[in-house]
Amino acid sequence: MDKFDYDKDYRYSVLDIYRIKRSNLFWYVVDFLSCKFKRFAAKYQKLLITEYKRESKQFNLKEAKNILHIGCGSYPISAIILYQENGGRIVGIDKNPKFVHCARKVINNKKLSDRIEIKQGDALSYPIDRFDTIIISGCSVPRIKVLDNIFKRAKPNTKIVVREIYCHNKPVEKLINSFKDIEVINKIDNSPYPSSGWESFYLVKK
Repeated sequence: MDKFDYDKDYRYSVLDIYRIKRSNLFWYVVDFLSCKFKRFAAKYQKLLITEYKRESKQFNLKEAKNILHIGCGSYPISAIILYQENGGRIVGIDKNPKFVHCARKVINNKKLSDRIEIKQGDALSYPIDRFDTIIISGCSVPRIKVLDNIFKRAKPNTKIVVREIYCHNKPVEKLINSFKDIEVINKIDNSPYPSSGWESFYLVKK
């Protein structure tokens, strides 16, 4: 892989920083409200289920046996929907202990702990060897360092799903292209909310 210069090749503009923070805050608030209120959670899941099911189908995630979701948040909706679509085991991690506490309560209340495990963990150090599929949330930061680390450490034939808000796709695509052993298989748009959309990249580590 060609050396990737973070300072030169990936600089956040002031506008990008604003958009990223606004997007992350939006998802943090929605997750928190879903964790606290069942009716809100039901609406949240109804809005996102089409997007995540389409992602699962087009990226062929039903065959995954061991899935890692990085940045699961306080309401692990990705894991919950994957549970409905997939027969494997799912581990969701987040480095925020408060989010982990809330997410565990959600999974336990839904009686899904036999298939979904929530752990506190940092994407820069969490062991990923046993996973055949890794999903990286758009709220996972520091963004480029997280992706760079996963691309380097993932085992061959690992599926990697990168969810990325529209405002800073170019640096992410540049990073992906700098890895000769990372292949872009597919990419889809997701727009469940008028003001909050993202792209999902389906990658495979050769």
